[in-house]
Amino acid sequence: MSLQPLSVLVTRPQGQAAPLMAAIEHAGGDVWHYAVMAIAELTTDEQRQQCKQTIMALDEYQHIIFISGNAVHFGMEWINHYWPQLPLGINWYGIGKKTVAQLIEQGVPCVDSGSSGAMNSEALLQHNNLQQLAQQKVLIVRGVGGRDYLAEQLSQRGAKVSYAECYKRLLPALPKGELTAMIAHNAVNTVCLNSGESVNNFYQLLGDDRAPWLDQLTIVVPGDRVSAIASELGFAQVVTAENASDESMLEALKRL
Repeated sequence: MSLQPLSVLVTRPQGQAAPLMAAIEHAGGDVWHYAVMAIAELTTDEQRQQCKQTIMALDEYQHIIFISGNAVHFGMEWINHYWPQLPLGINWYGIGKKTVAQLIEQGVPCVDSGSSGAMNSEALLQHNNLQQLAQQKVLIVRGVGGRDYLAEQLSQRGAKVSYAECYKRLLPALPKGELTAMIAHNAVNTVCLNSGESVNNFYQLLGDDRAPWLDQLTIVVPGDRVSAIASELGFAQVVTAENASDESMLEALKRL
């Protein structure tokens, strides 16, 4: 199915948008890029020291979960520095097929998450290894802050959960009005947003004159939770993809 009527804005961070953009262009859509989230290294001594201490105790954990590809990129830099050989006896998990693929490329023996892969926290929580966790320690590798749902659910199953926060997600410092001018100039009618945080950032970057765009733009988001966030902010046309993968986002675009 052709995407020819669509002018799509992809909002993934710098360096992470090319595959989805190429797929949209191949399907006949016009496509543009504007990052609504920046990914950065830890900047404070306190953050770096806390991450270092957690990583140095890696062999104390029975389960280690990487939230995203960014978690793999930054987390494995820390792990490879302090653990030239990975500690044994750990179950390693990634959320999303790309995350798992990146871990495998790094030589990490990922636990099988099923044929479809665990594409979000809710799916990962269905894994057999994560049902009975009394007296077990779980480490979640992620950016600073973020959603606590996964840790809360694992704690309820008896796990002692810690975070290795090894990078930061930031709202880009961009000139006022730049985003809306870009949308208008390129006749953008559809926007792909890949997380609840991306939805919030996009909303903020639209600025004080966002009201017309809330009605005019079609927003494509992954899953019901993020869809609810977009609707609560006032976006009138929200389309829900199965998950945040390029394949699912493209499939949702083809339904428009």
